[in-house]
Amino acid sequence: MTVLGCSFALAGAHIAPLLYLTLTTAISLELNAPSLTIWLFTAGMVAAGALAPFVGPLADMFGRRVLFIIGLVLSISGAIICSTTPTAPSFIAGQCLLGLGAVIQELLAIAVVAESVPTTKRSLYAALILCTIIPWSPGTLYANWISDSNWRWIGCALASWNLLTMIIIAAFYHPPPRINSLGLSRREMVRRIDFVGGVLSTAGLVFVLVGLNSGGRSHPWRSAYVLGFLALGTCFMVVFGLWEWFGTRYPLFPRRIIHAPRPFFCILLVIFTAGINYIPLVVFWPIESISVYGLGRHQTGVSTLPIGMGILGGAILSALLISIFKRRIMLVMSFFCMLQTVASAFLVLIRPHDIRSAWAPIVLALIGVGGVLVPNQVVITVITPDDLIATVTALTVGLRAQAQVVGLTIYYNRFIYEVTRNAYKDILPAMISIRVYNTTVITDMVTGLTSVPFDQYAQRIPQLSIPANYELVKEATIQCFSKSFILVYYITIAFGVVACIAAVCMGDIFEYLDNHVAVVL
Repeated sequence: MTVLGCSFALAGAHIAPLLYLTLTTAISLELNAPSLTIWLFTAGMVAAGALAPFVGPLADMFGRRVLFIIGLVLSISGAIICSTTPTAPSFIAGQCLLGLGAVIQELLAIAVVAESVPTTKRSLYAALILCTIIPWSPGTLYANWISDSNWRWIGCALASWNLLTMIIIAAFYHPPPRINSLGLSRREMVRRIDFVGGVLSTAGLVFVLVGLNSGGRSHPWRSAYVLGFLALGTCFMVVFGLWEWFGTRYPLFPRRIIHAPRPFFCILLVIFTAGINYIPLVVFWPIESISVYGLGRHQTGVSTLPIGMGILGGAILSALLISIFKRRIMLVMSFFCMLQTVASAFLVLIRPHDIRSAWAPIVLALIGVGGVLVPNQVVITVITPDDLIATVTALTVGLRAQAQVVGLTIYYNRFIYEVTRNAYKDILPAMISIRVYNTTVITDMVTGLTSVPFDQYAQRIPQLSIPANYELVKEATIQCFSKSFILVYYITIAFGVVACIAAVCMGDIFEYLDNHVAVVL
């Protein structure tokens, strides 16, 4: 039952973003806050990345059960807030709570299962607990169906699932006391938590995000505003590294966590780059299916089915291959890295008038991403001391979350820039030719087409009731958005190549695979 509870918790951590991501642009419009769209996307990821470094030390010192329950309570509270809020800021607050709860659920689920089974079987059990997500893999379709009534019911489904998980964990999970917490008072344990390091890393990330999000949009890239935030964020990151290495006696991530340096750092680099390349497929493909291919809500739900199924299928397949080919883990990781890189690159070639040209690269790229992200988080526990399993899991989950935030900021910034530039070339002349001169109408249309297909939005503009005008502007919007997505997919190539190189350099970790069990329940 403990493994079942962990599998439910892992599912709950992954289904929240799966359900909300494809509706974020629509939610931002309904809450009348299109300017906050990027924060609606990133709030949960930022919160997860900020908390992750603390969850590992807390779990390793205080134990898992209480922290597990706290995480589930946070997830339930966040889901309720997102369901009931009338404003975008409070929705962002709910997403933050969901992010905090999700990071606790995910890393503890992975850590508990990893330490409860022999190291040789960790990949197999990772595949088994991932199977719980299978019923939720069509989550994007569920979300679009639910939104026919009201997207707020999504929070009700999330809260119910996490409540069931909390009951299972509270009733059946009773681990022994943590070894490294014995003999220490509560005050001594708190003193060993590196709050300064956590604040430095979080502040550095936020400052960099503000700079990246503002550059080329609200402020020029060379402006003091953008350069100041980027420089300040970089300084905080550097200070964080120096503080962790030289300044604190009890760092967030102890040095002995690096038991096998080369595979350790290569796996972290693969996770970081895969986290960045996760964004174009999960966030931008739903937008492209609406803005370029003109799919309605139900059709978008169908077109985004590969997101959940592809990532989950890749994760399960990769975990099974690792458990079978224990001496070829490097080759398995290299294969999935190459798969996601090549498939993502081929998205540049998809045809804007034929959605069938997108299916193969989308599905293969998502399988590649799934095959890299989750299994690597399990593999790294094999080369980590047993008492630091939760800490290294926190490191990988936090790194992945921060990579996704950075990736989303980079891709979103470039995408908005490209859409604006192409709108001046394609959409603006077409709208002027049909005698629509109001810039607000044109701007609102370009923004609205990220969540509403053209045939529905056109009903709001009287001039588009004329068939010739309709066809002219529709073609202009297709060309504008299809050209804007090309740069997004080109950027994925650079990060994918880095991931491939890191995977090839990882080396062999077979010597660390044995039958010892870290914790006997």
